[in-house]
Amino acid sequence: KQLYQRRVRGYIGVVNRSQRDIEGKKDIKAAQAAERKYFLSHPSYRHLADRSGTAYLQKTLNQQLTNHIREVLPNLRSKLEQQLTSMEADVKEFRQMGLSTDRSAKPRVMMQMVNRVTHDFEEMIEGGGDS
Repeated sequence: KQLYQRRVRGYIGVVNRSQRDIEGKKDIKAAQAAERKYFLSHPSYRHLADRSGTAYLQKTLNQQLTNHIREVLPNLRSKLEQQLTSMEADVKEFRQMGLSTDRSAKPRVMMQMVNRVTHDFEEMIEGGGDS
């Protein structure tokens, strides 16, 4: 069973456009400028102004996504290579089965395939699968 650790990353304050701003057609650049002005001028948030706002949130999330992709990609590549190797072996086995003149070979190979699928399915249901 795989356990996931929750990562606490803190908070990033943003000021969203109000319904009045949206109805008044306030554009995004004006909203971001107002947000920046708010954080710089408010005494409680002035010291956090460089680490607040939509632009900082966007930068932070992009960095976290990039780091996550770099973390996950090698393992994903490895799993895909293993699956490809397994599939290539299956294709080779199917081709050999088709070329075989032994009448008992085809049912035997089919039974092995059914057993493999059954085993993989049971593992997946019990939570032991790789997916």
